[in-house]
Amino acid sequence: MKKTIFIIFSLLLSTISIYAQTWEFVGLDSLVVKQIYVSGDTIWAGTSHRVGNQDKSGLYKSIDGGKYWFGLDSSLGIGHVSFLYVDELNTNIIYIIKGISVYGNAGIFYRTTDGGESWYVAQNITQNVIKWIGISPFNKSEIYFISDGFINILYRSTDGGENWEEIGSFPSDSHGNRVTVALDLLRDSTLYAGVSTDLLGDFFYKSTNRGDSWFFVSEPPVGTAETRSDLFLLGRIYLFAQYKATDDGGFNWYAFDSGLPNQQNYLSFYMNANYPNKLFNLRRDGLYVTKNDSINWQLIEDSETLPLNVGSGGFNFGDVGQMINLFIEVESNQFYVGTAQGIYKSNLITNIQEEINNAEFNFHLEQNYPNPFNPNTKIVFTIPSNLPDGKTGVKRETSNVTLKVYDILGKEVATLVNEELEAGKYEIDFIVRDLSSGIYFYTFRSGSFVKTKKMVLIK
Repeated sequence: MKKTIFIIFSLLLSTISIYAQTWEFVGLDSLVVKQIYVSGDTIWAGTSHRVGNQDKSGLYKSIDGGKYWFGLDSSLGIGHVSFLYVDELNTNIIYIIKGISVYGNAGIFYRTTDGGESWYVAQNITQNVIKWIGISPFNKSEIYFISDGFINILYRSTDGGENWEEIGSFPSDSHGNRVTVALDLLRDSTLYAGVSTDLLGDFFYKSTNRGDSWFFVSEPPVGTAETRSDLFLLGRIYLFAQYKATDDGGFNWYAFDSGLPNQQNYLSFYMNANYPNKLFNLRRDGLYVTKNDSINWQLIEDSETLPLNVGSGGFNFGDVGQMINLFIEVESNQFYVGTAQGIYKSNLITNIQEEINNAEFNFHLEQNYPNPFNPNTKIVFTIPSNLPDGKTGVKRETSNVTLKVYDILGKEVATLVNEELEAGKYEIDFIVRDLSSGIYFYTFRSGSFVKTKKMVLIK
């Protein structure tokens, strides 16, 4: 185990905010961009037409940061792309929902393993028009989709989309139902379903066996356009577009719209594992950010100038809750936003206000980097010291510290630190030898202070 020590005597990182200074146009200004994935200078975009550009809808790719674009799905005909998944380990593997019209919110599920040279559609689901797809973060061969229609039906594949089975039996009335599903990002067998009906009301269900069976949890206070789980907080679920959340898996709900002018402007929601505890919210009045443990939304600078209109020439009202049009490219620290008139990007700047006070410094545990990782990653933590009293200078303190790694079931798999340490900043190199791919948690503990963060191992 490698340990690098940087002793810190006087600075407290007390207030951290992320904001963008200027927005730079990237491309595709004639299209509504509803899906984005970025890796280095390569950008994929799922688009629909704007007025006067009916023949341009589809999946686009740029390998030079947006200077030149080419279509990837022209062999499938003209039609919108309302879902996009690019495998981060092999970007030739791509899943899309391709519509049969130039603008829409549902379509047919296609996949490619050669970067778009050829596309495949599973024959046994061609009769289904699909409005949502979810891919398990624990097993990429485990895929879920919701059919679009009078009654929303949930399906599951365990072999990468070759075969599908209907799962779930949710309430419906004479007006049908509208179902939204969230995969639990911290537990590999748990799913949540929000169900809305016109006459019977709204329902929230949970499955702990990948959808084989469901049990009723509660009647949420609102119907849902989108259901999402948190990347770091177990039991935290979000319901959009009405900004309701729960911390206990759906039994009790509360509003989390503090700092927002109103609820009606919602477009999409985004989390990134490399920016722990940050939530991003794209709205018609701009891009907002907050911390998930103390929600107070703040407008990201100048994002209100982005073209985020809804209606003629802009997003469709049916796009709400169906888009993944925000993306942070971690290596370049660029934030990409799909808008009603193409893609924009901006540098993310971490504004750290350093403040000295007369209280004890805070412990601090940083997100591991890189994340995901293989075979090693770095974990950085800070042990506090007291401020000088003006006569004797800085007084060092020592702390009994443990840093342990756990698997998804809570089993301890490694102890990285278990000793008395002086105040300072420490860097631990965690080298993996015999662990399998998956999600792990590392917990820092000193006295009453406990902090846990998530990391992903991909082999």
